[in-house]
Amino acid sequence: MTARTAPHTRVSGPLARSGASLAALITSASLRGGAVTAELLVDGSRPIRGARVDSRLIAADETFFALLGARTDGRLHMMEALERGAAAIVAERPSLAAAPHPGASRAEAVEALDAAIEAAKVAAAKHGATLILVDGGIRALAAAASGWRARFDLDVVGVTGSVGKTTTKELIAAALGGAATKTSATPGNANNEIGLPLALLNLPDGAERLVAEMGMYVGGDIADLCAMARPRVGVVTAIDAVHASRAGNLDAIAAAKGELIAALPADGCAVLNADDPRVVALAARGPAPMITAGTGVGATVRIERVELDQVAAHTLVTVATEEGTYIVNLPLFGLHFATGVALAIATAGICGVPASIAAARLGDVALPGGRATVRTLGGVRLIDDSYNAAPSSMRAALATLAASPPRRFAALGAMGELGDYAAAAHLEIGRIAASSDLEYLIVLGDEADGIAEGARLGGMPIERIIRLSADEAGVEAAAGLLRDRVSSGDSILVKASRASRLERLVAAITGRLEGGA
Repeated sequence: MTARTAPHTRVSGPLARSGASLAALITSASLRGGAVTAELLVDGSRPIRGARVDSRLIAADETFFALLGARTDGRLHMMEALERGAAAIVAERPSLAAAPHPGASRAEAVEALDAAIEAAKVAAAKHGATLILVDGGIRALAAAASGWRARFDLDVVGVTGSVGKTTTKELIAAALGGAATKTSATPGNANNEIGLPLALLNLPDGAERLVAEMGMYVGGDIADLCAMARPRVGVVTAIDAVHASRAGNLDAIAAAKGELIAALPADGCAVLNADDPRVVALAARGPAPMITAGTGVGATVRIERVELDQVAAHTLVTVATEEGTYIVNLPLFGLHFATGVALAIATAGICGVPASIAAARLGDVALPGGRATVRTLGGVRLIDDSYNAAPSSMRAALATLAASPPRRFAALGAMGELGDYAAAAHLEIGRIAASSDLEYLIVLGDEADGIAEGARLGGMPIERIIRLSADEAGVEAAAGLLRDRVSSGDSILVKASRASRLERLVAAITGRLEGGA
């Protein structure tokens, strides 16, 4: 397909110039399930810029979407938001409320919220702010984002997949030039029904392009995100059993990820991982043409070689493109990053960036913490991959560790939400660990016992497999054990799903290797 030039209409101006215009923005959007209804209680005259769902983060003139959450009720913080300078409050009607305090009856909850809204009405009028009641806070947030995005000819790149979404999103944004080229990206892993609309509503003036990470738990989630963001380019990294406990089997997960490809226009493009057959098959889901990136001979952007620079903790990725062959000196450590590099260069080409420029820009990329972050402490290399884990990413992390100089240690926790795949997946990872020539394998948490059993079945001596709890006592014991056994030149890998919270272990290891108790 032909590369697209700069969009015609850049993001500019306030979100709304009054309460009435904000209410119109919310009610005019068409969402699955129908339009959102809004009641304008106080029509403020202040221009409104940006949006938050955390009252503590409100800046002057922003909208506070007072959402009803699992642990807190944003409607109880409306006064705080107004005091911090909010120009508008959008809140769910009290009749839809759950009890804001433990033990409160429904009637007491509604009464408390009625009182909070009356107080907010008075304060909003005092501050010249807007107060709107809606019949669903998250749907109102989606409606506002959808209406706002529709005003601009924004070039949106959607990124999804079971693993590697955040990394690939950051690599794509870097290849496209980031802020210097008016390219924004969804922050961190803000990839859901709250994070994506906030990213849209908070786009900076002048933005021309958004790289949007899109996550899912069940079918329909990504379709809803696409309805808001309207991507032209769709990137899919991999299909794995992540969230299988909610989404179902691998076929169901692939179908849900394929909603991104189905949403692309005919003049868009699907950028797919050539090495994952389930991903490649998604091309049939929509009218957009496909390009691929991976190790296969037919890949549009082909990975020819991947090397680890053990001294600098970089990854050298050689890619062949239609323009030529380039070596990317990636300041990240991991064999698995090669796929993201290839996908980023392929996506950049679709967006009009030459491969030579994209490859050079990737040399300056940085990732959020916990994603194969490498530090050397007292001569010991600590690979912090504690942010999340799935079978494919666990295999990749162990492959990277196996390519590191001996001696090697791994501290692994459970891979969450795998459903029926959990038992077999943990056994497989244990067997891979057994073949990685580890000095010690530390397994944390009962849910990860299958890794220990798989390592035993794979022939690893039982005395080198250590099972510990994933609580504070287990974390401290693991950190102490590693401190006592590692020496300069050794490598430690820490990896698990978020629920295991092994960032605690990373912190404990760091403290001990830096000389702490």
